[in-house]
Amino acid sequence: MALVLIACLVLTAALAWWIFTAPAPVHTLSDLEVKRQALQERKKSVYDNLRDLHFEHLAGKLSDADYERTRRMLEGEVTGVTAALDQLS
Repeated sequence: MALVLIACLVLTAALAWWIFTAPAPVHTLSDLEVKRQALQERKKSVYDNLRDLHFEHLAGKLSDADYERTRRMLEGEVTGVTAALDQLS
């Protein structure tokens, strides 16, 4: 019985320590890092869209004209995002 009581006290103390100790400081990103991260995510998203567009064209879901128009638009967006990333560097 005493062993169970000691185990409960140790568990309670460990749980209290875990609950009430201060969490590790959160690393906050600078405005520049936030903008860079957003641009990198946008670039990845546009490349994913280009890949999906190519697949849909191969599957026959898009006409040649729609494919070319959308591809040019997405490639232009990638160029703009890449240029913005280069300016941040």
